[in-house]
Amino acid sequence: MTLIEAPQLNWIHDLYRLGQADLLQNTTHEIFERILRHIVQGFKADTGSLALYQGEPDSKLCIVASIGLPAECLGSVIAPGSGIIGWVAESGKPVVLQGDISDDPRFNQASRAKRAFLPLSALCWPLRLDDTIIGALSVNKLHGQTRYTESDLELGLVLVNLISLVIDNARLHREKQERLEQSTVLNNHYLQLNQQLETTRQCLEHSEKRLHDTLNSLDSVVWSIMPDTFTPLYLNQVANEIFGYPAADFFARPTLWWDIIYSDDRKNVKNCLEQLKNTKVQKITYRIVHSTNQLRWLSTHMRYIPKSQDMSARIDGITVDITQYQQATELLKKQNRETQAALKQLQEVQEKLVQSEKLASVGQLAAGVAHEINNPIGYINSNLTSLQTYVNDLLTLVAFYEKAEAFPDNSEQFAQISAFKQQIDFDFLKNDVLDLLEESQEGATRVKKIVQDLKDFSRFGGEDDWQWTNLHAGLNSTLNIVNNEIKYKAKVVKEFGDLPEVRCLPHQLNQVFMNLLVNAAHAIEHEGTITLRTGTENDQVWIEISDTGQGIAPEHQNKIFDPFFTTKPVGKGTGLGLSVSYSIVKKHQGEIHVCSQLGQGTTFRIALPVAGALVENVQDASDFD
Repeated sequence: MTLIEAPQLNWIHDLYRLGQADLLQNTTHEIFERILRHIVQGFKADTGSLALYQGEPDSKLCIVASIGLPAECLGSVIAPGSGIIGWVAESGKPVVLQGDISDDPRFNQASRAKRAFLPLSALCWPLRLDDTIIGALSVNKLHGQTRYTESDLELGLVLVNLISLVIDNARLHREKQERLEQSTVLNNHYLQLNQQLETTRQCLEHSEKRLHDTLNSLDSVVWSIMPDTFTPLYLNQVANEIFGYPAADFFARPTLWWDIIYSDDRKNVKNCLEQLKNTKVQKITYRIVHSTNQLRWLSTHMRYIPKSQDMSARIDGITVDITQYQQATELLKKQNRETQAALKQLQEVQEKLVQSEKLASVGQLAAGVAHEINNPIGYINSNLTSLQTYVNDLLTLVAFYEKAEAFPDNSEQFAQISAFKQQIDFDFLKNDVLDLLEESQEGATRVKKIVQDLKDFSRFGGEDDWQWTNLHAGLNSTLNIVNNEIKYKAKVVKEFGDLPEVRCLPHQLNQVFMNLLVNAAHAIEHEGTITLRTGTENDQVWIEISDTGQGIAPEHQNKIFDPFFTTKPVGKGTGLGLSVSYSIVKKHQGEIHVCSQLGQGTTFRIALPVAGALVENVQDASDFD
């Protein structure tokens, strides 16, 4: 027996040591390979293999160590009953083999086809623990004179139990080592998780503290209550300042919030809370009675949070003290009402100022207007004197005819009639009386036109007089009024374009035209030209009034629209004409510009929107209520 020839005790002792924990620092594969090499050496074999069942519940027989076999054998799975190892593991019977076993019916052909070499002799034992086969062990001799015998097989059976124990012990130690390693990893992981949990808990505590500090630093009350009982779930410390009661009082007395709501506002608050379950979000403004017995205005934004699996229903909200805002609003209302009254008074003063400027302008033009009226009135009066004489003569002639009709054969009467007709120049009288009537009618029409233009010009125009107007008619009417101021000093040239009707305040624009025309006449010392031009540009109309007068000094051009500014001598001007004109044009949301050069003349250009001013409604003070 080969093993007897070896120092058996040393070999068995070494085999035992291979299964101890102090030798299990290597991997499982390395441990099994060392055990298998020790066995192969002990049985003086050339090759060997160790197969163990792996995994539960469907165990597979896998080669876990090999000596002298191809590398691909390691880790291969042996089908149940396949080959020598498969048959031994399945049958549980040891076997000794000599030479070629291709005719042995116990082993299938598939296994024989895979064999790359033919061993001289081989031993194969099942590895058993109690009644359980855990694998199989085989050793092979490839050459030499000595073959394995049944005695070797029997001796191996004596050692197989020890080998099985050693292998199982190695596997158990390795599994224990792996469990220890896993336990260490898990323990480290647990410690790490515990540390992370502790860090998270500390962060959460810090976050909660920061949150509470932040909420308590707000100037708004942040709260959460139960919907039906008003029991507070959370309330920051600002409640003490805004409500006048410490937060603890609301926790001790859940109805305190409802009790301090001003009685006139409770119905509104109740309706808001009843609607909250449907609308989910509500905003409400109400009053409370502060602990100091003062009324405070509060604005609350609240949200209904329905019941969930983890928590009960609640109402979350933010309440802001808007007492100062409300007081400011009331003050603003009062100031707005005062402003409206002042604005109305200012408008009235402005209208009176415009009317006064009109009357002042009419007063300045009174002499010229009187002169314009005096001419037609003079010849109307003269014509009436002549007409009185003519009528008396005609009545006398008629009397002669009436007498002659009583005595149709009285030639003396007809002679008197003929003589009287010659005396009064009856043929001339007939033609002249018609001319006198026509001339008088023309004069009366002229006077009527001047008076009507003057009446239209001086008529007071208010905000309700916006109308669609032909501006050319207004220019012509104004020219008729100021004609006496212009006709002795300037020639009027009209270069009118095709203007649409414009929505405007015509009587106020006529005053602008008059102011500019009179100023143009005053700017001309002896003789000159005043040119009126009109035209359209986009959605606007424009009017230019140019003169060939003295012009305006550059240092005065930026002041001419200022109230009471004038370059005329004292008593010759009020300084309001251009200021009022500027206000009227701006009222129409138009523009007025001046272009002037000393010694060459001045041009005023007015641009007006065709559709008129976009009048915006001034918000009444009641809108703030």
